[in-house]
Amino acid sequence: MSATTIRRLHEHRLWTRAKILTAARTCTDADLRRPFEMGVGTLFGTIIHLWGAETVWANVLEESDPAFTIPSADAFPSLASLEDAWRPLDARWAQLLARTSDPAFLAKPMHRVRDGKTYTTNAHDIFLHVCTHQHYHAAQISNMLRQLGKSLGSNDLIVMAREQWVG
Repeated sequence: MSATTIRRLHEHRLWTRAKILTAARTCTDADLRRPFEMGVGTLFGTIIHLWGAETVWANVLEESDPAFTIPSADAFPSLASLEDAWRPLDARWAQLLARTSDPAFLAKPMHRVRDGKTYTTNAHDIFLHVCTHQHYHAAQISNMLRQLGKSLGSNDLIVMAREQWVG
């Protein structure tokens, strides 16, 4: 898979996240923390999980803290504080994505430590995983929002592409 495709999938990840956060801002704190039998149990917790996963994998790709664990649903006092934490993380991802033109980097074995066990995966697959992981949880978030009487709207890549079309 080309660097262009990897970057496009991450562009879609950011676009989808923006839609998630826009919809989440319309929720009350009680809505954000309402229990659901999906995701990690609440809308807010599932959104925090996305931030945590992005942090985990950025750390692995940077070879900085491979044992970082995803924080619990009470790690952030508010949606705004979580959004603030995403800004520097997005800058890190921009730097990582700039390295996707290097085939040696994409093939490099990366190590993630979880529950005391080390897992090895190449960087290429980590870049793909971060996108597919978010889209898996975006479906859960969409369902939670629907149960709250709200809508995420379509987050399909083709919808993003059509919005961007200048043909």
